[in-house]
Parts: sequence; C-alpha cells; structure tokens
Amino acid sequence: MPRPRTFHIGRIDITPLLDGDLDASLDKVPDPVDRAAATELIAQAGGEKALTMDCHAFLLHLPEGPVLIDAGTGTMMHARLGHLHARLAETGVKHEDIRTILLTHAHKDHFGGLVDEAGRAMFPNAELLLHEVEAAFWFDTPPEQMPERARGSLHLNAKAFGPYEGRIRRVAEGEGLPGIAARLAPGHTPGHTAWVIETGAAPLIAWGDVVHVAALHLVRPETAMIYDLDPATAFATRRDMLQWVVDNNAVVAAAHLDAPGIGHLRRDPDRYSFVPLD
Repeated sequence: MPRPRTFHIGRIDITPLLDGDLDASLDKVPDPVDRAAATELIAQAGGEKALTMDCHAFLLHLPEGPVLIDAGTGTMMHARLGHLHARLAETGVKHEDIRTILLTHAHKDHFGGLVDEAGRAMFPNAELLLHEVEAAFWFDTPPEQMPERARGSLHLNAKAFGPYEGRIRRVAEGEGLPGIAARLAPGHTPGHTAWVIETGAAPLIAWGDVVHVAALHLVRPETAMIYDLDPATAFATRRDMLQWVVDNNAVVAAAHLDAPGIGHLRRDPDRYSFVPLD
C-alpha cells in the first residue's frame, strides 16, 4: 500500500488515509431495471473491479493541530480493511495529537477505527463532532422505530461511541470548527453530513458516502443501492451535490472514490467524471 501523500489546497493541507477496499455487488441494486443498466455500466467500466470501493479517511493539517475526518473500520470488517492506524503513523501524527474527529455519519466503515478490538478508545484526547440530526437518529431513536438495516449495527455503534461518552459534540447545520462547516447531505443516513472546508482557494468538501460506486453513481446518480436508508433522498442529495461541486469548482475528498480519493469532478454531456488531483 503506498505511503500517504499530502495535498496542498490554498492554505489547507490534507492527507488521504487509505483504510483498504471493500467489494460492492450489483445484488445491492434493488430495482431490476436499474440493475440491468448498472450491469451494463459496470461492464463498460471494466467489470468486477469497478465494483471495488476504496475506503478513505482524511487528515487535515491545521495550525491548531491535526483534525481527522472519519476514522476507518478498525477491526470491525474484513482483513483488507483496517489500515488507517498504520497510514496515520506514516504521517508522523500520533493518535493522542488528534483533538477533533469530524464524522460524516455513523456507519462502521467510518467509525470502526475509533476503538481497538477490545473496545478501548484509540484517540484518547479527541472530541467527536456529529451532526445533530445524525446523533439524534442513532442515539435517541428507540430501536423499534428504526429500519431493520440500522438496528443491525447498534451494537457496533455502542462499542465505538461508548468510550467517547462526554466527548461527543452535536453540531447544528453550518457549525463545526473555524472555517469548517457541517452540511446536511441526507439519504444514506438521516443525518449524513458533508464537511465544507474554506481553503482560501477552491472550496474543499469531504462528502462521505454521497457516491459509493463511481461507475454507477457518476453516470446514473438515480441508481439506488441498499446502502442508503432513504434511496430517494440519497438521489436528490447526490444530484444536487454533484452539480454544486462542478458549479463551484470544488475539490472533493470522497470516502469511496479511487485513490487518492481527492480530486475534481468534470461534467461531460451524459455523466460526471472524477479527476484525481495527482
């Protein structure tokens, strides 16, 4: 696995941390018509390899100290994942140096690395920032009122967030850190969040899971996958976010686009394309 590389965007330095990769499946496309179209798109993109999603977190190097966006999978998934901690060590940043972790949402491939296998906090000094809508859904909603897909991961949420009790800050829309604002991007989860970062140059947006499989969602943003709790809302978010990124010439830090996971979008006549910064 290549060593992490830092990118300079205006006054911001950002290092993608590749946690590993994860296989998607066309079986995750619930609509038969969409699945037929998706099968053709994946074939055009090179076959099964186009269904492999890289999993990134991102390290911001700020004057006040390093800030992490998401925390990888830790030991909660398969052996091809869970490499964030090794990547972080290669940057020279220690776990105890990180005082803030910005979470895009509460799924295990984004929070698993908060704890070790025994459930101990990996970031002893970190405060977790989570959009108030996301926090209310996962922490305040009775399980019987949740979709079954969400209920199935509650034990992992408890394991990851338990050691940070008293260090979880719920933020409202537009809040976060100086120059970094939470932007609700719902559908994947109710409070799924993009973090918009002022750079003094092009805006930088860490959009979490707005896009899962580039070969599908950059061509047919309406393609539903069962990863999204509310597919119709996820489509509306994806459609609007893709257009916003192009209109603003923004730099995207994307959890599941190909390494390095950071780049621009190009609007072609019938699709979007991801153009990595390198």
